[in-house]
Amino acid sequence: MAVRALACLLAALLSVTAAFAESPPEAAVPDPVKLKADWWTYFAPAEPLDGEALSRRIEAAVALVQSYVDTAADSDKAEHGARRKQLLAALEKFRELKSAPLSAPAALPVSSAAAYTLDEALQKHAAWRRLKGEVDAARAQLGWQEVVFEDERKQQSRQRSRYLDMAPGRSARLHKGLDLMVSRVRLELQRLDLERRQAAVQLDELQVERLRAELDALASHLQASSNELAQWEQRRERARQALVELSGEVEQLRDDAVQPPTTIDPSERTQWRLVAAINLEIAIGVQELQAMQARLASHLIRLVSAAPDEADESPRQVLADNELLADSLGEQRTRWQSISQQVRAAVTAEAVDGTGQGRAGGSSRRQISTLLEALDQSLSRLDQQLAVNGFVAELLKARRHAAEGGLNRYFQDGWASLSGFWATGVDRLGDTLFEISETPVTTLGLLRVVLILTLAWWISKGIQRAIARVGERRGAISQSSLYTFGRLVHYTVLSVGILIGLSSIGIDFTKFALFASALGVGIGFGLQTLISNFVAGLIILFEKSLKVGDFVELESGVTGEVREINMRSTLLTTNDNVDILVPNSEFVGGRVTNWTMREAYRRIRVSFGVAYGTDKEMVKKAALEAAAEVRWTLKGVKGRQSQVWFVEFGDSSLNFELVVWLTPEAVKRPGAVNAAYLWEIESKLREYAIEVPFPQRDLHLRSLFGMNEDEARSVFPPAAGPQTGEAS
Repeated sequence: MAVRALACLLAALLSVTAAFAESPPEAAVPDPVKLKADWWTYFAPAEPLDGEALSRRIEAAVALVQSYVDTAADSDKAEHGARRKQLLAALEKFRELKSAPLSAPAALPVSSAAAYTLDEALQKHAAWRRLKGEVDAARAQLGWQEVVFEDERKQQSRQRSRYLDMAPGRSARLHKGLDLMVSRVRLELQRLDLERRQAAVQLDELQVERLRAELDALASHLQASSNELAQWEQRRERARQALVELSGEVEQLRDDAVQPPTTIDPSERTQWRLVAAINLEIAIGVQELQAMQARLASHLIRLVSAAPDEADESPRQVLADNELLADSLGEQRTRWQSISQQVRAAVTAEAVDGTGQGRAGGSSRRQISTLLEALDQSLSRLDQQLAVNGFVAELLKARRHAAEGGLNRYFQDGWASLSGFWATGVDRLGDTLFEISETPVTTLGLLRVVLILTLAWWISKGIQRAIARVGERRGAISQSSLYTFGRLVHYTVLSVGILIGLSSIGIDFTKFALFASALGVGIGFGLQTLISNFVAGLIILFEKSLKVGDFVELESGVTGEVREINMRSTLLTTNDNVDILVPNSEFVGGRVTNWTMREAYRRIRVSFGVAYGTDKEMVKKAALEAAAEVRWTLKGVKGRQSQVWFVEFGDSSLNFELVVWLTPEAVKRPGAVNAAYLWEIESKLREYAIEVPFPQRDLHLRSLFGMNEDEARSVFPPAAGPQTGEAS
């Protein structure tokens, strides 16, 4: 019995669970006084509601709101009733949109006629361009609507957050809750409208794709006749005549043969002439394109009808000319558009004075504005004609490709594949790596900078080698001047290369004011020594107080020959073949003795002494003969002969100086030169038996170990020779 009762109870529980599973409880009606964060799921649950269920829920929600309206205070009843009507209208619109079927985009089949004339092909191309323009405009409008929808969604989210943070209170929460419900339903209406617009745009895009597919397949379905060829030749001739007439009008405008209307203000006649000239230039460009279109069409018709080509040009040449014309007009179009914007901005600025009020006499500005509107229309016609020429060029290219032989076709296909591969590689090299002052820097740009700097380095080295060869061939030219000129050329070429390299990647140096200020501070603190040495090097090169080949002596006593003047330091090589790098600032800020700055000749003084009583003339003769024996003595130059000076009565000798002028090669060898003269002087003095004394001293003792003067003197024998001094 107990088992049977337990089984019955279990069966009852299972039946109740199944009943709840089959019929889930009805969702709670959103209460505007106690709205939850997910209240919208009542109208849009995870499982979509059918039309009848949605209507029931809408009625339940409106009934709940009506109950609040009925029980509201008299002062709030009208306001709550108005919000109830807004909510009801929005929910009804939501129900209608949810119930309406959503058009699903479907691929449309590609269909094409058996044959087309060229005019029919152009009409189909015009239809495709018109539809594509409408689709692009609709897609742009849809993008703006998506932006607005996203902004509305954020505002609704903030509104919901403020509602959830409100303190309890029926009247205030009811008011905000109804506003929140109305705004949420309207937001959903915007979303549904966006979905339908997106579906419509997708259908139009499929239609554009279908028409594009028909245009791509149209080249093989073209047919032509001789009459059609004659018509295109007539169009080309009319375009040529129109070009001649327009060119004449442009010349008249440039020669002031065409005067602006008298209603144009004198200060604005320049603007009027500029806009009028641009309109004529655009008209000439349109006529050139029409003439080119006729050339393309004529060659296309000849290919289609297999008619002989009477013109002395190939379809490939016509296609190349069309591409050049399109590129040229594309560049000019950018200029025309820029001028148009500048003139329009100037006219707009002049139309308002400093107080923001319009000035009188705006007739001339209205006429210029009318010309600007005509200019915009002319640019639109130019764009249309460029597109038409591109389409005819595609047809001609396709027919030419079909008419070529198999081997040539394979060659053209291979070349096209190679070009595409190259274009893809270049495009990838054009990806932005980083930005400098909002200027994108790409791999291709960096490679271009490196190439320019390398080329600048090679050019600099080539110029320096050429300067060196000129110096070798023409010995009269100063080598130091050539070196200075070469270094300046080197710095100039590298600086120009850096500027060109950075400019090639689009870096605008006018945007580096802040960076330059920061760099100046960094230089002041961290790079002061480097910049000081660099500037000192430039001063040395321009001032020419120090040149390559000069023999200098620094304050520290270092002597050597200048070998190089570099950006940071100067290379000195001593007579011991030791290379010393001296900072350039030491030559500018310190005392430097330049032995060869102005002249290569230098006078030295070699000091020597002889014993008292020696014949001075004999000493002079010996010293001059010694100077003549040294190969570095300058000979035969008036005013620079060797001399012997008697300079001092010494303690133990008569002191002389041999004053001698040196040849240029001896100036840079002071040690060896001085040693050579001393060697020869000593040899000549020995030859003439002239004594070279050395210091002698006589010692006089007044006492010795306690002895008196006489006793101490008796210890030593009498001194021989004259007394040269005494000590005590």
